[in-house]
Amino acid sequence: MVHEAHFPTNKALRQERIYIRHQVSEWQNSWPLHTHDGYEMYFFLQGNGNFIIGNEIYQLQPGDMLLFRGEVLHRPNPMKETPYIRSYINFTAEYIHELAGEELQAKLLNLFALPNGLLVRWGESGMNEIDSHFSMMFSEREREAVGCEFMMQSLMIQLLLKIYRRSKEVYSLLAAPAQSQKEMNVRRILMYLNQNYKKSISLEDLSGTMHLNKYYMCHCFKEVTGVSINNYITRKRIEEAKKLLRLSDEPVGILSELLGFSNPVHFSRMFKQHAGVSPLMYRKTHLD
Repeated sequence: MVHEAHFPTNKALRQERIYIRHQVSEWQNSWPLHTHDGYEMYFFLQGNGNFIIGNEIYQLQPGDMLLFRGEVLHRPNPMKETPYIRSYINFTAEYIHELAGEELQAKLLNLFALPNGLLVRWGESGMNEIDSHFSMMFSEREREAVGCEFMMQSLMIQLLLKIYRRSKEVYSLLAAPAQSQKEMNVRRILMYLNQNYKKSISLEDLSGTMHLNKYYMCHCFKEVTGVSINNYITRKRIEEAKKLLRLSDEPVGILSELLGFSNPVHFSRMFKQHAGVSPLMYRKTHLD
């Protein structure tokens, strides 16, 4: 399955610095692990499933809002038995800076500072209020009336302020729900993989490190995250490769070794399979 940083999101952020969807219900057969530019505000309205952000597994319930940086590897893992309805906004720091200024911007973006995302849980009335705010923003964006840009930025800052105030109320900012033994095991595996993905990791070695039966370990990981352990390792390495290709001039062979690939040919083949282009072409097209 070809994987790349989320194209529609990045394209919208480059052009307009904000990308908003309201009450999305579309289902797709594959929910890839992915990254994108900017920040994400994800609002869960209906369904059943988990959401993976970095090392964390969030068990979703209606009214849950997740705030995180787009550069963190993430993936929804919804169950198909029930409708999956969500709203989300992706935006750049510059989008809110123009109206908020540096001091307020810093406070608002601090909501997205945690490495594995932040969960804010809204009660029924709060959920309806936030959903209405999303609706206003989406309608304003679709109408494209005079002053649309100013209205959108104003509504966006108002929304972030509501969330910021909510996050400061002790009773409303809750930790993730208690997890089952299976989910705790998967969280341990995620933490280990995110810290050691540059090393050579076999399922046998990982099984020994985790003190888990290999087949049970693989089954639990796939069930909770929606992807296999080997697939997760590869995608994690590819995402890191993209950053290094953009930010450094290290040869592909050196990057291959740094990221734990067996050889440069294997690295280039896997990179093209997941990113759609070769490492050299990716670097060429992403030069500033």
